[in-house]
Amino acid sequence: MSELQLFQRPVDPPHLDMVDVDGVEVERYVSPSPRAIGMLKTEEMHGKLLKFARGDAAEMEFSLPSHLIMFLPDGMSGGCEWSNGGHAIKSSCMPPNTVIFNPARNYLWLRKRTSQASCRVLLLTISPKGISRLAVGDTEGVTFDQRIGVDDEDVRRTLLAFLQEIESPGWNSKLYVETLVTLLLSQLVRCASNLSGQQRFIYRKGGLPGWRLKRALELLENDLCEVPSLTELARHLQLHPTSLCRAFKQSMGITPHRYLLSHRIRCAKEMMRDQNRTLTEIAVDCGFNSSSQFSLVFKRIVGMPPREYRRSL
Repeated sequence: MSELQLFQRPVDPPHLDMVDVDGVEVERYVSPSPRAIGMLKTEEMHGKLLKFARGDAAEMEFSLPSHLIMFLPDGMSGGCEWSNGGHAIKSSCMPPNTVIFNPARNYLWLRKRTSQASCRVLLLTISPKGISRLAVGDTEGVTFDQRIGVDDEDVRRTLLAFLQEIESPGWNSKLYVETLVTLLLSQLVRCASNLSGQQRFIYRKGGLPGWRLKRALELLENDLCEVPSLTELARHLQLHPTSLCRAFKQSMGITPHRYLLSHRIRCAKEMMRDQNRTLTEIAVDCGFNSSSQFSLVFKRIVGMPPREYRRSL
């Protein structure tokens, strides 16, 4: 397996050419690369810890023969956009400890907008051959799905362990890292593969069909600051607003508006891990009109004010 390669382009790329990475042809946009501040390497895994400086803006493209895991321990306060080549999504921010998973041979494009703070990005590539070492019955039948924002606390903890090992290697580092690779692959099989129980939308009588529910959640989570109205959401799903609201509640147990508020609060809780960010900044990035509105909603959903929650972290 070749080492991880980063393809980055500025807003106005001076030129581009085509490069071949293990037989996979991809576009390479030439520009100054972010600073590499650490590296990990085993037979089946390569990892780099990169640091983007304050004010950096870049685009990255990946199309590799290996599984790619991107971990954003500091988040991206300036916001970003990403695409799999067919579907594009944008977000006003990426909360700390965001995980992006791009399976081997899949295409991933990500644009990082200019931000007011530096941020680290941990990039890991793992050979697909590594899954054959897992103690599962039919490894050949395992297929992975691209995930922007892997919602799994175990995966986040394992990536934090990778990050700590890059920044401060400990005793018997090679064996420890190989163990982490096996653990991470097992966790990805559980949460981002055809064997995963997550992201399976089951139809409930009177509720939304699976495809409509999945699309509704994508639209509600697409951009925290630019959320479609109930009328716009219904139009995308080809439903009457009243019918959509009733069916959504039957499927999820809450209304679309309540789901949106809960999603914003989940993102806010992740952002609060970054002690350098103020609650006012977090409120704005999560789509709230004011700090008072944010505090009111947060307390109603979480059961305590934002400041008290942050002190408990």
